[in-house]
Amino acid sequence: MNMLINDLTTLQIFQGINNEDADLICQSLKTSHFTAGQSILNEGECIQTLWIILRGECIVSRSSEASESHVLATLKAGDVFGEMSFVRTAPHSASIKSIGDVTACCYDRNDFLNLLKERPEAAWRVTSNIAAVLAERLRRMDTWVCDLVDRPNAMEHRDEWQSFRSAVYTNWTF
Repeated sequence: MNMLINDLTTLQIFQGINNEDADLICQSLKTSHFTAGQSILNEGECIQTLWIILRGECIVSRSSEASESHVLATLKAGDVFGEMSFVRTAPHSASIKSIGDVTACCYDRNDFLNLLKERPEAAWRVTSNIAAVLAERLRRMDTWVCDLVDRPNAMEHRDEWQSFRSAVYTNWTF
């Protein structure tokens, strides 16, 4: 199962690119298959690859000091992951594991850098779309944090909120 040009351009990450550029990207994609429960990405590793789920579902989880791990999200066909490490050399902030059988394709950072050299407008579009995805996640996190702060016992956690804001919003004060 390979990614088709029309399928690729319907994904938020690749919206706005033309068919010729989509064809170049499709030629670079590599398809992988995973069985139920198989790890695809591990928190702390740094693999600069953008993953697109073609079939199946995955869970996104993150470990914490207090417990083994927390499920952050469930991803399905058409969803993309790995974009944070794709655009910035940094360890993965979470792990991705297949729920059932999963088929995914991946777009390697080196292939993206080649696109940047050959087709800078297409690379800009992909980067802009990734930024939009990350901005939307941050907006949802902002809403979630505000909802937590508005809870009746929020003042008990004031120092925690302040630490969180300091980590996310440098130089912001209460």
